[in-house]
Amino acid sequence: MKKIIIALLLTALVIPFPANSRNKSNKNKKEKNTIEIKKDSVPVNSDYSKIIKGATTKNGLFTTHFTKSGKLYFELPDSVFNHTYLLSNRIAETSNTQDFVAGQMATQPIMINFSKNENSVYMHLIQTKNIVGQNDPISSAFNKNFLSPILKGFKITARNGKNIVIDVTSFFGGNEKIISPVKPASPLEKTLGSNSPVKGSFSSDASAIIATKTFPFNIEIRSILTYNTSQGNNPYTVIVNRSIILLPDEPMRARLHDFRIGFFRSNKNLYTSSEDKIIPFSVIHRWRLEPKEDEMDNYLKGELVEPRKPIVFYVDSAFPEKWRNAIKQGIEDWNIAFENAGFKNAVRAQDYPKNNSSFDPDDMRFSCVKYATTKTANAMGPSFIDPRSGEILTADVIWYHNIISLLHDWRFTQTAAVDPRVRKQVFDDEIMQESIRYVAAHEIGHTLGLMHNMGASYSFPLDSLRSPSFTKKYSTTPSIMDYARNNFVAQPGDMEKGVKLTPPVLGVYDIYAINWGYRIIPDTNNPKNEKKTLSAWIEEKKQDPMYKFGAQQFYSVIDPTDQTEDLGNDHIRAGNLSIKNLKIIMQNLEKWNYTPGETYSDVAGAYNEVVKQYSRHIYHVMPYLGGLVFTERVQGENGNARDYLPKAVQKRALQWLSQQMRTYDAWLSPLELLQKLGYNSDINNKLRRSVVTGMLQPSVLYRIAEGEKTSLSNYTLNGYMDDVIAELFKATYRGQKLNATEKELQATALNLIISYSGLKDINSKKTTLFLTEYDEMIKWVHEPSLPCSIHPAEEDLSFYRSNMRLPVLSADVLAPMMTGYLKKIENMYKQRVISAPDISTRDFYNYQLIRIARLLKP
Repeated sequence: MKKIIIALLLTALVIPFPANSRNKSNKNKKEKNTIEIKKDSVPVNSDYSKIIKGATTKNGLFTTHFTKSGKLYFELPDSVFNHTYLLSNRIAETSNTQDFVAGQMATQPIMINFSKNENSVYMHLIQTKNIVGQNDPISSAFNKNFLSPILKGFKITARNGKNIVIDVTSFFGGNEKIISPVKPASPLEKTLGSNSPVKGSFSSDASAIIATKTFPFNIEIRSILTYNTSQGNNPYTVIVNRSIILLPDEPMRARLHDFRIGFFRSNKNLYTSSEDKIIPFSVIHRWRLEPKEDEMDNYLKGELVEPRKPIVFYVDSAFPEKWRNAIKQGIEDWNIAFENAGFKNAVRAQDYPKNNSSFDPDDMRFSCVKYATTKTANAMGPSFIDPRSGEILTADVIWYHNIISLLHDWRFTQTAAVDPRVRKQVFDDEIMQESIRYVAAHEIGHTLGLMHNMGASYSFPLDSLRSPSFTKKYSTTPSIMDYARNNFVAQPGDMEKGVKLTPPVLGVYDIYAINWGYRIIPDTNNPKNEKKTLSAWIEEKKQDPMYKFGAQQFYSVIDPTDQTEDLGNDHIRAGNLSIKNLKIIMQNLEKWNYTPGETYSDVAGAYNEVVKQYSRHIYHVMPYLGGLVFTERVQGENGNARDYLPKAVQKRALQWLSQQMRTYDAWLSPLELLQKLGYNSDINNKLRRSVVTGMLQPSVLYRIAEGEKTSLSNYTLNGYMDDVIAELFKATYRGQKLNATEKELQATALNLIISYSGLKDINSKKTTLFLTEYDEMIKWVHEPSLPCSIHPAEEDLSFYRSNMRLPVLSADVLAPMMTGYLKKIENMYKQRVISAPDISTRDFYNYQLIRIARLLKP
């Protein structure tokens, strides 16, 4: 293995150190990293005894001196300047969980090294995105243009022989921005609807370094920091744990990323004189799993071997005993996948050690599943890497207390019509353990490098989800990295026949992906040479949709085959089956949530979840309008990167949505129940307005127009608009009475058409309101899934297929077309107003005719 790694460093696509921070000889290191100052400096050895007098001195990675007055000194030997380190910044305790919870990284760890001159030590931030081959003749120019900037300078305060001493108190105990626990504002989180982060002024008199620990390969520094927040000048106090950990001198061999399989990645640019361009490439995030030295031959023969260093997760002692084994099962379930990659016992779950002074869950050496007692209903699984190679060094699962309510709500709304065991407010331990195990395994999947695979569940034929043999083998999805929860397609009686209602332990895609990312490929000496084999593994599975990767779409969903919270390959039929179940739940909602003498809050909560589940099915069908299917392509294969859905598919979706908007109030908004809950009778009208808004979105119309260019079987723009108008104004076409629902459908459509026509009307400002309602409904429906989706490197959208700022139909096309349809509607109303079946319908027509006439008046 050492030979392989050494050979890797000699290739063009090696992941080298940045030129000013690579591991070279000590001489070269000194030349590159020392900042020269041309003046004499007198050693201050006489101060050393003053510094260490009464101080607590600890030896390890390098020596620390922590004085009684709260000052912290690093004593650095020359060897410190020959290595590279990772500096992390973790919240250990907090008085405010709005931005962070205890155990969570406040910032992404940064890669650093140190340089010195006669007077000072400098901490450098090492850039890793841009690299150059070590022996490339352009490397000298690269070095001059990619200098690692200085984060902080420290004056040398004393000397102990060749060792130098620096004061780092202000860096770790002060308001240092690069490791601040105050969260910066994030455009991404703002788009997702998150609250603005806590802001405040630093209180130096209420802040200090409080403890240090020193080990052979890392140093742990704990500080208490206080801020006076702008919200009422309330104090915000956090205890933060900073780790400085030694990185390996030989980085792990990197593995090149492929968009056809879902791993987190780090993007890089290779500057080289052997190509006619800068070479962009990405490396996946994965743990360094290697056989023990004496077992490499056995591994290459196909025998299962234990890794030299297994992946160990420690489970928080705060977990109730009734859930602990389920968490551990979810962790160790991944051994199934690693055995397929040639490793046994690769992933291990252990309790927090007792009476072990070296263990600390905030120490970067330990990967933990941590319990956070907050109202957040979710969990997340971030991992943290060596930026040079993508090697995962440590990972955490943050398990928020209120995720239990989320698991309960999912199981109730998705299976209560089929499974009597979940028709209660507190599940039996066995039922809850099933859901806990699934979520634990999902989050561990993230810590192993796997992204969400939202296209997985679409690969299953819908009817197979009601098959006992199929669901026993595959359950609800080929990947637990999908958001495919419980089997809401199953019908009453299916469970008794043996149909499985819960997600799989692991899916076939998950096992395949781990093999792709972790199996050692023999007879290769660099990442580029592995590419042929890795691509061949993907080609082998290309015809089987179970192995297709679908990157999560953000912000808009325009590919209906790649969605969250869905099941099966027919969203309309899946919706129909689930709606049948939801109607059963609605008929029994009070009975199944009955507690004598209690308020209706639990019933209201269950009702809101039913509405949310129904809304999910509506929004699973919406992307068919103007929909397209993405496929990752490589040169040499047939097919398009995106294919527009044919007219027949879109028209079926349009008609189904139109029918749903006319019928859902009858069962979803029962007046008797709404009155008990204190809800208005029109509480669900926003959904109807939102769907109409989605039908007429300019971005949908743009994709319709694009699809028209690609195939005769696709919708034409006017053909689509004709069908939308025919569906929304169906009652008028038929000369029927307009009830409140029909009026709302038509009024919403008219306001949108008037607005898009560019003609002025006081009511057209409602368009903005409807668009806002549309966005709010999407956020509300998908809200539980969003926090898990945010990778700690928020600027890295490798988790997503970004559909922000989608192109829209130009005003030059949109405005004339909408004006034409406005005139058609005017003519239709003129024909119907005389024979309107009742006064209310006639008044509606007359009012709209007056509006239109004013707009069209010359």
